Amino acid sequence: MADTDSTLCDDEEYTLKIEAESVVNEIAYAVKCVQLSDVLPSADNLIYLNLRTKENQKYCVQLSTEGFQIVGHDFDSLDNVSNGKYFETIYSLLDNVSPEYRNSFGDVLLSKLQKVQEQQEQVSEKDDLQ
Repeated sequence: MADTDSTLCDDEEYTLKIEAESVVNEIAYAVKCVQLSDVLPSADNLIYLNLRTKENQKYCVQLSTEGFQIVGHDFDSLDNVSNGKYFETIYSLLDNVSPEYRNSFGDVLLSKLQKVQEQQEQVSEKDDLQ
C-alpha cells in the first residue's frame, strides 16, 4: 500500500513539473524572464518559478495543487507577499501584476486573428479562380 501512495505522489509531482515547464514556454513571450527555480526545493505538491515582468518586477511564484501564488518579490525568495491569494492560472496572476502582459496578450491575439483572416482570404481567392 505504501508503494501505491508513493507512486501517486510521484505522479502528482511529475504532473506539476510538466505544468510548470509548460507555463515557462507559454508565457515567455509576455515576460522578460521566466524559469523554474533551481535553488528552492520542489516537492510532491509544489514547484517554484522565477519571473520578471516586462515592467522589470521580479517575483517568485509557487505552483501547487491550489494554484499559483506569489511568495516573493525577488527570484528564489519566500517573503510570503501574497497573503494567501491564489490564482487559478498563470494568466490571471500576470493579468493582476503586469499591465504589459495584457498588452502583449492582446497583440498576440490580434496577430493570430489577422493570420487566420489572411488564410481564409487566400482560400477564398483560390476558390474564386477555380
